[in-house]
Parts: sequence; C-alpha cells; structure tokens
Amino acid sequence: MAKDVISIQLEWTYSPATYLEESISLEIDGCSIKIDNGKAMATLEPSFFEENKDIRDALTHKIENYFFAVQLFTHAGFNLSEPVRTDILNNGKRTIYLEFHDSISVSSSISADLIIKDLSDNIVLDTKQERLNKQRWFAGAINRFRATDITLAHMLQSYQKSVDDPDNELVHLYEIRDALNQHFGSKKKAIKQLQIKESTWDEIGKLANALPLKQGRHRGSSVGQLREATQTELREARTAARNLIESYLQSLEKSLNS
Repeated sequence: MAKDVISIQLEWTYSPATYLEESISLEIDGCSIKIDNGKAMATLEPSFFEENKDIRDALTHKIENYFFAVQLFTHAGFNLSEPVRTDILNNGKRTIYLEFHDSISVSSSISADLIIKDLSDNIVLDTKQERLNKQRWFAGAINRFRATDITLAHMLQSYQKSVDDPDNELVHLYEIRDALNQHFGSKKKAIKQLQIKESTWDEIGKLANALPLKQGRHRGSSVGQLREATQTELREARTAARNLIESYLQSLEKSLNS
C-alpha cells in the first residue's frame, strides 16, 4: 500500500434506499459503519486494513445481519452491493478500486404505526419505537450466532426464500419449524428447550398444512379446492415464523450466558 494513503473508505449501496426506518451506526473490531439513505460507509486506518485481510467480508456480513433482522418485520426484499474501496491520499486525491462482484439480493409491507399518550402527555405506547428496538435486538443476536449456528442460518435462509418465492411462501416458512424439529429431535423437546407454548409451535403448521391454500405444503391433496391465502393469514404465518426464530435466538443467548 502506498505510504501517502491516510485512510481507506469502504462504501456499500443498498436498495430500496428507504429499507431502513432510521439511520444506523454499527461497530465491529473498532470500525464504525454508518448506514443511511441507500449507502453504508466505513472509514479504516490503512494499517488496520492491511492487517485484517477479511475485514471487508466481516463488515459486509455485519450489514447483512442487520438487514436480515429488518426483513423479519417488513417481509420485503433488499439488494446489497459489494463494497467499493477508496483510498484517501494525503494530498486530498482519491484512488477508487473498481471490482466486479455480484450484489447480494434478498427478495411487503409495514402497517401503520400508533402512538398513545396518557393524560400527562407521556408516551405509553409507540409501535414504531418498539419495532425498531426489537429489530436492533434481532440484529445483535443474529450477528452473534449466524456465522456459527447452522440451524439459525438455515432458518434465515428459509425466511429469505419465503420473500423471494411468494407462490410457495408457506412452504418456506414451515421449513423454519422443520429446522427446529430436526435440531432438537422432536416437537416435545423443541417446545421444552424453547420454553414456548404448544400453540406457538402449532400456528405455522395450521396455516401451512391444514388449510387448503395455494401457498401451502399439501396442495396435491386438495385439487380443485385450493384458495389464495389471505393477507391476514400470511401475516399470521410470518409472525409465527418470526416468533420461532426469536425463541431460538433467546435460547442461544441463555446458553451463551449460562
């Protein structure tokens, strides 16, 4: 690396630019990433960049994890580019490295938000803030475990497929419960380890298996009687799948802290 390089910038672009509801700052290995309005930017010391050859992949992974967390709430697709590197020189000039990569594509809706105040004008319910807080928690937990936990990675991949392949959405959402069943060995063990109610476990099965829905798993046994899933049913299925992922993340956190 040239001696006149004083800093290195890595910049990602993502779409839609409105995918996030707030500006985000992430930290990893002492690096700060700013994410807002369709761009993510990290500035690194040249020596740090040279000593950490995998830092671009690590930072990209961190951004992906946050986007996966948001997707669990929006059920919307996103596209994230590979980073473009720019060297900042001590004379103010810039050297841009153009490398050709495939972008990361993860192919909705958010309901209206509600703020409720008491008689003293204190906020007692802010649905947007609650959602953002939960997204941050999901992002942190996914970032801690996704790289090393095969079950979590599989569940997130299945949720991603449910967004990309809406004709088979319920099939892919059901795969999330299948992954947990395989991981724990049985429904009974899964419910016990996840500390959830049986109704929480059964919800996705009812929607994906029992109802004669075109997006479901047993379409061949209901020929001529199939109907489109309603938006309410799809929202219920997505919520049920997200609840299972959340319970699994909580179980991983407890194991980590025990």
